[in-house]
Amino acid sequence: MRRYLAVGLASGPALLGLGLSVLLAREVVPNLVLVGTFQADLAALAAGTGVLLSLGGWGVLGLRAWVQRERARVRAAERERHATAHRRFLRRLDHELKNPLAIIHLGVANLQDRLVSSSEEADSLARVAEQVRRLETLVAELRRLAELEELALEGERVDLQVVLEEAIALACETEGATARQVDVHVQHVPWPVAPVWGDRDLLVVAFRNLLDNALKFTRAGDPVEVRVREEERWAVVEVADGGPGIPAEELPHIFEELYRGSNARDIPGSGLGLALVQRIVALHGGEIQVRSREGQGTVVTVRLPLAAGEREVFQD
Repeated sequence: MRRYLAVGLASGPALLGLGLSVLLAREVVPNLVLVGTFQADLAALAAGTGVLLSLGGWGVLGLRAWVQRERARVRAAERERHATAHRRFLRRLDHELKNPLAIIHLGVANLQDRLVSSSEEADSLARVAEQVRRLETLVAELRRLAELEELALEGERVDLQVVLEEAIALACETEGATARQVDVHVQHVPWPVAPVWGDRDLLVVAFRNLLDNALKFTRAGDPVEVRVREEERWAVVEVADGGPGIPAEELPHIFEELYRGSNARDIPGSGLGLALVQRIVALHGGEIQVRSREGQGTVVTVRLPLAAGEREVFQD
């Protein structure tokens, strides 16, 4: 609609001139002959022409800037509408699933206490209980993701090495990851990695999720490494594993909520871990990138801005 309006406004003077010309040519309107004398020296003509051309150019630039601002405003409003609808959906989903799951969980627990007359019944109930726990985890992560959508970050100076030590300890405590080795390489020379500014607990959650993925998708003998270095104004953390890797066609989708790759169907998970990590990194003004080679492994790189006053001085 705005495009047609702009075209109409731009074409209006030409159409008006053509219409008036036709009326004058057919003498519908008296076609007066105007006779006059115009005098101007070359300097005045050059100055006037230059001013008129500049005014026209400024007008075009102003119109272009206005159009760009309008388009940006429309895009921003559309993104905000989508974000609001998304948060509303997550809250509604949490509300609708939380109570039924709690009732199912309680019912299964009562049945496990009573109906254990055969190992087959016990196994069936155990499988149901496991699926209920998975759904409860999914709902909890959806709730956390919805909360992060509206969170205003209040940070502090955070030592990444301490954060990573806690995240590694928590990840290695999970079932199937016990006694696993995670090799950590932290820059200390010529200086240690400076602190970042952020929420310590959220950063622990983010790196624990990355380590959970690395440990879940590797076997006991496969390498898992965490590498930390300082790079210009960033603290860079890489979580690398020697697992099966991610197919190239799936890489663009891995941050989508509830997305599960083709090689992850038989591995427990909610499909929300990387979406949660991406949101936490964005809240800290950081960046996240995933590189992977199928059959060789995956590297997740997180870049976080250093805390103010802890940045290296550069000289060109």
